[in-house]
Amino acid sequence: VKERRTGLVPDEGRFLLVDQGIQQLQVYEDGVLVRAIPCSTGIPGLYQTPAWSGTVGEYWGTFFAEGLYADDAWFLFQHGGNILIHSLPYTLEAGTRFYEGEEALGKHPSSHGCIRIHPEDARWLKAWNPAGVPIVITPWTP
Repeated sequence: VKERRTGLVPDEGRFLLVDQGIQQLQVYEDGVLVRAIPCSTGIPGLYQTPAWSGTVGEYWGTFFAEGLYADDAWFLFQHGGNILIHSLPYTLEAGTRFYEGEEALGKHPSSHGCIRIHPEDARWLKAWNPAGVPIVITPWTP
């Protein structure tokens, strides 16, 4: 877990930081890191996740795109499509989920621009309820 980033993380309230350099979604409460979630952002050059700051939008739940499902999705912003935080994408076969891209979490970008997280972390984030919480996405730095 990386140390708190002075200047980006406020001392009060809830806050999310997506550090693309280390592929991690950091969850803060009153300036204290409460959870470090390995993530995977957009593939540089193809679907690169832009640096951005704003607030987490509405909860979308499960959605279907690019032939895959994803659960526990939260809307962030539009950039050539919808940019979301969501669980790993999966195919559904006979009621079983087959997740894709787990090996990339915390290691390298592999999405079409969204912030992918493990399904267990996505369920935790849903319970934490980030709607309206400030978020900063740092620029991609290899």
